[in-house]
Amino acid sequence: MDDGSMQATWLRTRRGQLLLLGGGACLLAAVLVGRQALVRRAAPPPPVAAEPPIRTVTALGRLEPIGEVRTIAPPTASGAQPRLQRLLVDQGDGVKAGQLLAVLDNQAQLEASVAAAWAEVNLLRSRLAIARADAGSGEASQLAKVRSLEAQQRTAATEARRYQALFASGAVSAEERDARQLTLDTVSASLQEARVLLERQRARSTAGSGGTDLDVEAAQRGLEQAQANLQQAEAARDDNLIRSPIDGSVLRVFARAGESPGNAGILQIGQTRRMQVVAEVYESDLPRVKPGQPVRISSPALPRPLEGRVGLIGAIVLRQSVINTDPSANSDSRVVEVRAPLTPESNLRASGLTNLQVRAVIGP
Repeated sequence: MDDGSMQATWLRTRRGQLLLLGGGACLLAAVLVGRQALVRRAAPPPPVAAEPPIRTVTALGRLEPIGEVRTIAPPTASGAQPRLQRLLVDQGDGVKAGQLLAVLDNQAQLEASVAAAWAEVNLLRSRLAIARADAGSGEASQLAKVRSLEAQQRTAATEARRYQALFASGAVSAEERDARQLTLDTVSASLQEARVLLERQRARSTAGSGGTDLDVEAAQRGLEQAQANLQQAEAARDDNLIRSPIDGSVLRVFARAGESPGNAGILQIGQTRRMQVVAEVYESDLPRVKPGQPVRISSPALPRPLEGRVGLIGAIVLRQSVINTDPSANSDSRVVEVRAPLTPESNLRASGLTNLQVRAVIGP
């Protein structure tokens, strides 16, 4: 075999070896890729880190005095709408329980009614005293009159018998005898009438309740009615005086002197020295709210947050009244009011911010 043939044969052999090596490498690569895919499919996914539990509750709320805000309105029992004659306090003033706040223009009329009722009571007291005096002396006076007429009757009867004897002897005329008899008849008639009046007086003295004289009882009933009228007049006068029911501060004034108070009343009072936040907590968040939890209160109107602690958790589910400014927020949520009194330091900074809308973070 010449050199050319040998070289061609070597080249063909070398090419075959290279082809075999390349095919083996490809096969090995395919086997490795498949094995890695199987390993990836069989391996478990990496663990996902658990999210930490939410430990706080966020709610919208408002600041208000403890004991709520009291609206002071005029009495409406009389039916007429009085005007405000004098307003004795102004917004921001401190007041005490029972302090006079305002006077209405019908106060003078009510004072006159009390004076008239007192006059009626005094008049009927005098009538009762007179009736009692008459009851004590009337029977005795009538009895004395009966005794006097009985004596006169005895004298007249003696005279009538004597003149009858004188007439029989012819010493006196028939006219004189008849005159003495007429005197006897007149005294006897008067005596009979006096005895009837005495019995009637005795009956009146025991006919009333508990054996009281009828005139005395009637006077007593009249006095009791007058005293009841007096109490009613005094109550109407006192109720018409606008007084503070609590210690607190005047938050708002709705009516001034000369004006008729409307549906809003005259003014509002609250205990601003003891403030609280009323947070409207979603009913789904309520299980995470407990008494004593700290509360952090913030608002753009506050230079720094206020602090408090959960006090009273409401027992009634209400419709949300403090609405978020976000137009996409749910405005028909069901909430429970949670009241949290502020700390003393926060009280001082919140005393003039009644009804301020705030954001309350409760817990942990």
